[in-house]
Amino acid sequence: MARPVDEKNREKMQESIMETAREVFCEKGYSAVTMSDLIEAAGMSRGGFYFYYKSVDEVFREAVRHRKKSLFAELRRSIEHGPDFHELLDDYFSKQKMRLLNMGGSMLRALYEYLFTQDDAEFRNEQKNNIMDTVNAILQLGVRQGAIRHEHIDLIAEHFMYTIEGLNVMAMFQGLAEETIDQQFDILKNMLT
Repeated sequence: MARPVDEKNREKMQESIMETAREVFCEKGYSAVTMSDLIEAAGMSRGGFYFYYKSVDEVFREAVRHRKKSLFAELRRSIEHGPDFHELLDDYFSKQKMRLLNMGGSMLRALYEYLFTQDDAEFRNEQKNNIMDTVNAILQLGVRQGAIRHEHIDLIAEHFMYTIEGLNVMAMFQGLAEETIDQQFDILKNMLT
């Protein structure tokens, strides 16, 4: 008979698995990763690992969700403290810029491999909505503070998303100059005035 696992230990173990899985996906992408890779990185027995996750796809989706959830939670906490809109927007662009200039520790390659090889419209839409929710949360703060007008916020948020996704692809395949990133972010900022 299997021993029951208390919820706190289960969450701790899943957190540990997500950390090691993220490292594996950053290093190998998505397509080259096997369950054996994930199990070895986690330092678990095969049976112990399968208690938590049944497939590479399941681990990958959860690793992406885990990362997005923590990033969005951080942004929400920041917004709750009522920061200046312009400072928050500059901080958001600064973090995006650092990520674009340092793609080595990114799961982006793995994410695109997954999206291009798997017929998973639900996950694809979830990722798009996460980006839109993040940008919308920032822009809505600007509206509440009177820093920007509310007209066409959804269209502007969508434009932000497409610009950042385009920059992601360019950074991943050919790299980007810092000046190029700054120019694109300045264009986005100018859309708000």
